[in-house]
Amino acid sequence: MNPWEESLREALRRKAPPPGFADRVLARIRDLPAREKRPWFRLRAFIARPALRWAAAVLCLVIAGSVAYRERQERQRRQGEIARMQVKQALRIASVKLNAARRMVQEVKQGTAQSRL
Repeated sequence: MNPWEESLREALRRKAPPPGFADRVLARIRDLPAREKRPWFRLRAFIARPALRWAAAVLCLVIAGSVAYRERQERQRRQGEIARMQVKQALRIASVKLNAARRMVQEVKQGTAQSRL
C-alpha cells in the first residue's frame, strides 16, 4: 500500500470524540434560535402542506387552461377576420361581374350589342 492510501486510511479511521463533545454540541443547539422564529421556516412549513401543494397545482392547471382557451379564441377571431375579408373580396368580384353582365343585357335589349357581333 502506498503512503497516500495509508494517510487517507488513517484520516478516515474512526476515533473517539474528545471528552465533553456531546455536552458542547447540546449547549450550542440550545443557544440556537427556535426554528419557528426564522421567517423562511414558516414559509417552508406553509408550502409543505399537501393541501397547499394541490391548490398550487390546480391553480397552475387553471392558468394554463385559461391561457390555452384565450389563445384558441384569438386564433378563431383571426380566422373569422380573414374569412370576412375573403367574403368581402368575393362580393366585390361578383358585383363587378354582375354589373358587366347587366350592362351586356341592357345593350342587347337596346340593340347596340348587334353591332359588336
